[in-house]
Amino acid sequence: TLCETLLMVQAFMADVIFPNKHEDEQYKYTDDSHLLISETYVGVSVEIFESDVFRSDIPCRFKIVP
Repeated sequence: TLCETLLMVQAFMADVIFPNKHEDEQYKYTDDSHLLISETYVGVSVEIFESDVFRSDIPCRFKIVP
């Protein structure tokens, strides 16, 4: 997320050690080693909360250098 990225940049600039960002596995397998094509959740409620923090709220100018 943007927040994680900004925190990692600040930690790097301050010479603070931080863990690598976790990335999900590209492929998932069943317990008996078969490739899992799709994954669904039955009976589980998934909620998304809006944190009300947007890029336009951050008083920084971002510049992309190719």
